[in-house]
Amino acid sequence: MLEVWGRRNSSNVIVVMWAIGEMNLPHRRHDVGGSFGGLDRPDYLAMNPNGRVPTINDEGFVLWESNAIVRYLTRRYGQGSLLPDSESECAIADQWMEWGKTTPYPPCIELFWATVRTEPICRNADLIAARSESLAEALKILDTHLANRAYIAGDRLTMADIPFGPMAYRYFNLDVARPELPNVTAWYERLCDRPAFQEHAMIPFGRNPAEWYVLERESVS
Repeated sequence: MLEVWGRRNSSNVIVVMWAIGEMNLPHRRHDVGGSFGGLDRPDYLAMNPNGRVPTINDEGFVLWESNAIVRYLTRRYGQGSLLPDSESECAIADQWMEWGKTTPYPPCIELFWATVRTEPICRNADLIAARSESLAEALKILDTHLANRAYIAGDRLTMADIPFGPMAYRYFNLDVARPELPNVTAWYERLCDRPAFQEHAMIPFGRNPAEWYVLERESVS
């Protein structure tokens, strides 16, 4: 059976779990990382020397890094679902997955830490505004791309959408200023109708570190 190591509310674990859910893959997830600890254990470091999540073991094949995992699982199990129909479409999906990691993800994760993961009294309003603006500028590029397509790689959900969906859930549920993004909003609303997205990506995260911690402990397998 496919095994996944990582706490359910980790942004990178969510990406992998949503892909698994969309492909309906039998699996077992182990709570490690965050308040669960365990990333410095010798047996875990033997699988992933970075001491981070997620890591998978698929019938003896061990892999880490969320986008690499999504690509691997999609190419092995995603025919007819998350796997794009042609090599060129796979290349487009890869392109957007890489762009997601280099362009919108850094300000998104920094914005999340500057708000939800920081005590309200310690928050830096200028930093929050700057990260909000950087993320909004990146998402305007995606909004333009989505003007004539339902999903990132075309007319159906593919692996291209997987890294962006959880990011969008957090973005649209943070108390920050957002520009009008009609195409991103419509795409996000389509994701919210998907049962696998509801189960694995729409995970409440609270408004401050105390709420985050409580919700993390409630997410135990």
